[in-house]
Amino acid sequence: MSEIKLTFEEIFVILKQRATTLGKNSYTADLIKGGVEKITRKVGEEAVEVVIAAFLNDKNRNQKTREDLAGEVCDLFYHTLVLLISQNIELDEILSELTKRNNRK
Repeated sequence: MSEIKLTFEEIFVILKQRATTLGKNSYTADLIKGGVEKITRKVGEEAVEVVIAAFLNDKNRNQKTREDLAGEVCDLFYHTLVLLISQNIELDEILSELTKRNNRK
């Protein structure tokens, strides 16, 4: 059985839906309700954890440290997407900027 993989766009849509489920059992909605201060604290925390996991993976090079790094990057991506949602920034804006930067010569 093959695993279904979501695109960033699909994940972004799901998170936007969860962000509007205020009052229900949604971590995403709780983050949005907590405002930019709560979300940016999580982004900063996850960024530090990515750095630590990367150093550990570089030093040890085993499956566990590789999985730990991938997990921390997922947490950083998630919290960054929630930050974008809280600031009404669409994923297309980020992708357009990345495209523009990639096309510079």
